[in-house]
Amino acid sequence: MDFEDAYQYVAAEKYGYTLTSFDADFDNTKLGRKTPADVLKEMM
Repeated sequence: MDFEDAYQYVAAEKYGYTLTSFDADFDNTKLGRKTPADVLKEMM
């Protein structure tokens, strides 16, 4: 995971956000991630 991904991860963890990304680097983390398509499916 590069610095930018790590920064996003820490911010999401700190504030309780859901990571929404195309980047599979987040798949092996405690928080995981959702793709934009996943989010759109939830909205419908």
